[in-house]
Amino acid sequence: MKPFPKFRLKRSVFAYPYVVFAIIFLVSPLVLVIFYSLTREIDNYSVNKSSVNSPEVIIDNLDFIGYEEDPVLSQVGTYYYDGETLTVINYRERHPETYRIFFENEKISLIEEYEGDTLIDADLKDVKFLNRLKGVYFTIDNFVKFFNTGDYMKVFLRSLYIAFMSTLFCLIIGFPTAYVLSKMKERTRNIVSVMFLLPMWINFLLRTYAWRTLIEKTGIINTVLESVGLPAQNLMYTQGAVILVMVYDFLPFMILPIYNTLIKIDRSVIEASYDLGANHYRTLFRVIFPLALPGISSGVTMTFVPAITAFAISKIMGGTQCATIGETIEREFSTDMWFGSAMSVIIMVLMLASMFLIAGGDNDGENIGGGLL
Repeated sequence: MKPFPKFRLKRSVFAYPYVVFAIIFLVSPLVLVIFYSLTREIDNYSVNKSSVNSPEVIIDNLDFIGYEEDPVLSQVGTYYYDGETLTVINYRERHPETYRIFFENEKISLIEEYEGDTLIDADLKDVKFLNRLKGVYFTIDNFVKFFNTGDYMKVFLRSLYIAFMSTLFCLIIGFPTAYVLSKMKERTRNIVSVMFLLPMWINFLLRTYAWRTLIEKTGIINTVLESVGLPAQNLMYTQGAVILVMVYDFLPFMILPIYNTLIKIDRSVIEASYDLGANHYRTLFRVIFPLALPGISSGVTMTFVPAITAFAISKIMGGTQCATIGETIEREFSTDMWFGSAMSVIIMVLMLASMFLIAGGDNDGENIGGGLL
């Protein structure tokens, strides 16, 4: 009896669909955010009394949203500006309304509403010009708004500072910890490594609120200080509180990559350093530290990137006084996803640039120590 023939398919038959699905699944949200950042939705256009809005800006918007495209209104003129007063016909299907907008010191001083020749309202507060066009238009106004607005730039620079300080403290604490951990016996360091991972098994928000319970005005730390006669400290809603919790949350992401690199360093290299006359500190800084750079690079990336975009920590521990760019993006998305997308793209470019610079120190990809995690 002949054996049942084996049925084989080319590997690509299964591989390509998975690859295509993975690319679409991962890239689609990114493409959508980039698209939103470079576009704006065509919407109704409003002017308000006392707002700084020149006649030229209003006319540009009226042209853009397409009032001149209506053949009936074009016969009577959609707007007329005589140097002092801007007269605009707002589109209505049956009864177009006319508005006379007066300007004084580059501000709208008075808005009058007419139906035909009849004055309806002699002191209108605002006008919404109805738009008959639908869709989006491409623009870089979202990016211009970010870089031209001082408040957003302050939040951006504050986020960079908090992320940098958090990463620096994680490195200062993480490298010695990983070095000591790598020197332990295998069984001991495995147990200690699990202890570093244990806090990560607890929900991120629960860990943050636990720190709030410790350092808030009526928290455990201030309660202990007051019980021994010391004054209570104002620890909450400060940059220090935000940095403290970020260091706590992201420290394992610094320790583990460095530890993973240190345990892979060839011990004969360290022994050769001692044989050539180098002492313990010289070996540490001239041999071990350079060999641990891949792990340090990975740890810095894994710490700095989430630190600059984190918003829950700054919102809970810093309040409105220490708002970060991640918190600002989260807030902007609820009101203006176009501008929020532009902010997200700016942060994404920053993170890619930082990852490129951090990884630049290991361009050849060869190291006697361990590789990246």
